[in-house]
Amino acid sequence: MNLRSPTTGGRPWLNLRDLAAMLLLAALVLLFFWRILTPRWEDRAVFPPGDFTDQFWMFRAYAARAFAEGRLPLWAENFNSGHPFLADVQSAIFYPVGLIYTLGIVARRGGEFTLFDLEVEAILHFILTSAFTYLFARRLLGSRVAALVSALAFTFSGYLTAYPPQQLAILETATWLPLILFFLDRGLAADSPSSLARLRSLNYIAAGVALGIAALAGHPQTFLFIVYAGVVYFVARGVWRVSLEGSKFEVRGSRFTQPVACFAVSLLIAAGLSAAQWIPTLEYQAVSTRAAMSWEEAAGGFPTLDPLQMILPGFASAFQSPLYLGVLPLWLALFALFVRRSREKIFWAGLALGSLLLAFGAYVFAYALFYLFVPGFALFRGQERLALLVSFALAILAGYGFRDLQSSFDAKRAWRVWALLPAGVTVSALMLCMLYVAAREQQTGRLFFLTDRAALMGLLFALASALVAWRIRSDARRWRQNLFGGLALAFIVFDLFSINQAAYNAQPKERFPVTSLVQTIREEGGVFRVADEGSLPGHFGIAYRLEEIGGISPLRVARYEALLDTVPPEKLWAMLNVRYVVTKRPGVPNALVVAQEGETRLLRLNDTLPRAWLAGAPIVNPDDRAVLAAMAGDSFDPRATVYVAEPPPFPLTPRDAYTPVEFETRTPERLVLTVETPTNQLLVLSEVYYPGWRAFVDGIETPILRANVALRAVPLRAGAQRVEMVYDPWSVKVGIAVMLLTGLGVVGGLWRCCPRPRRML
Repeated sequence: MNLRSPTTGGRPWLNLRDLAAMLLLAALVLLFFWRILTPRWEDRAVFPPGDFTDQFWMFRAYAARAFAEGRLPLWAENFNSGHPFLADVQSAIFYPVGLIYTLGIVARRGGEFTLFDLEVEAILHFILTSAFTYLFARRLLGSRVAALVSALAFTFSGYLTAYPPQQLAILETATWLPLILFFLDRGLAADSPSSLARLRSLNYIAAGVALGIAALAGHPQTFLFIVYAGVVYFVARGVWRVSLEGSKFEVRGSRFTQPVACFAVSLLIAAGLSAAQWIPTLEYQAVSTRAAMSWEEAAGGFPTLDPLQMILPGFASAFQSPLYLGVLPLWLALFALFVRRSREKIFWAGLALGSLLLAFGAYVFAYALFYLFVPGFALFRGQERLALLVSFALAILAGYGFRDLQSSFDAKRAWRVWALLPAGVTVSALMLCMLYVAAREQQTGRLFFLTDRAALMGLLFALASALVAWRIRSDARRWRQNLFGGLALAFIVFDLFSINQAAYNAQPKERFPVTSLVQTIREEGGVFRVADEGSLPGHFGIAYRLEEIGGISPLRVARYEALLDTVPPEKLWAMLNVRYVVTKRPGVPNALVVAQEGETRLLRLNDTLPRAWLAGAPIVNPDDRAVLAAMAGDSFDPRATVYVAEPPPFPLTPRDAYTPVEFETRTPERLVLTVETPTNQLLVLSEVYYPGWRAFVDGIETPILRANVALRAVPLRAGAQRVEMVYDPWSVKVGIAVMLLTGLGVVGGLWRCCPRPRRML
């Protein structure tokens, strides 16, 4: 089975015309985001608020701040009472594009990383996506215009322009899918064991590097989809073709084993290059809220009516239509299948259909089989993200359809497929009528929006019908083909820009304004935390350089999450060193209202524990459920009672008097405290217990005990004066070492495989 068009032989795979095509795509990306990039403030728009602003911008701002301070951001003090920042996969610290971009900004202006900086990075990835898709489609289709059709359809598809930019890690991971397939295809084409061996190895190394970059981009689920897409493509494009050659079905010899071995090397390269991220992430995963996921959590997906987005975008959401590919690309994909069927097209159709069935999640039984038997599918929720593969496969099919429409075809079959376009007009008209009646009766803005959208779709179907009918009726003269190609590209741009650009029309507004409430908190000196009950934006602690007990990162230490969910707020706040609470509640015991904006009140707590205190003899109880139940009871006093999960290494005496604990040094990865302990005491810190932290008492390493389910405690002998805690995780060291060794191996492999000029005699 050959999934590739005839090879280019000895000709270069990239020339000036291809570069011009990619420059055109880049210009169209800039045009699509013109309101983000315009210098006119009156016309400016921003990415809508949400995870893009609160999660990814704040994470990148924190990383930039750490780099400006000359440190690797291993730990974050600003949220979740301390958070393993690098181990959180969405921090994507080692993602090469983001790392180079961030370091460039830090070198230019320090640790200030703006929202516009992140918007530019997202737009850059749209440019990369269009270029990589063009390269892959150009190789498959052998036609520049057909490759442009595929690149436009995928880059500006409803999926890629809607959800992934809000979840930036999805966009940055998905960007590398077409480039990975491009190098895999080149490696499979060079399957001769002799003259092309170096070229084959070079392309498999490049595929491994691209896979490694995708793995570092910060979205493991999307990376899983890419890996499986690469495996399926490799099997269909390579192994099946090898095994079906000749008159008999046989699988033997190096022609079968060598491609498989090379592909395995690509996967090993990807694993090695991304080890600095995935090894700490696996360590975090084992103790996080995602350590296990139930069927109900994992099986979410598209409702079965959502494929209506393909002909009526906006049916499910006014701003997101992840299955919308455009009227003409969808018709071209169907044309490719019905007019001139081939194994290549059947493969892409099968990939699109299979991905769509899995994207329904629990609505279709297909996902249950993958959940039970295919590694990885039980680890992640949101199966609708498989729309990535649906969109990509249909975009490639659209390129095939355009190429077929520009060559000789069966006119009778073409007219039958053309009838789908007028049928689409009819469906849109019927929807228009039904929605108009419903809108008149219910007078809801949502229905009025769908009425307008159905009318627009009817117009697009009519224009596409006329354009395709003219092409079917016209002859094969070159100027007619060129004219149709230009009109088709313009129509696709008009269609996708009109439908999908609405997601980037949010009005500029300060996301983290310094209000009077925030200013009051910032004027307070000392060490303390803030609790917010839903009035401030996500990750406000990073933005305002405060320390909060919450956060919106989807990953959190599971025991800390249990603590937040179980212990009553007043006791929890006292235990976690909370001094200020932002709330809309009318009253809180032992709290004073110090500022107010509308219904939002800023409360200052009168009675809270310091960040570190001496607790005396603890209660040993390794049963977290029992401890949580006891801490949730009315009799629990966090000032008098401390639970530890394991016995201390030596006896501790009850505290007889208050002994102050002072911070000598406080950085995210290092704490130094001074204390005087007349007797054996237990030092408790309202810092999250996490593997990788080490404690030294007067220079001697001492074990850290897990206190109150999720906090840290250090037993101190009488006379102890200085306690130092450092975050020194082995996982980061091992991961970086593996990454560097793999990088050296890749450089050596490239040096060996790259052609070198012969020496002159």
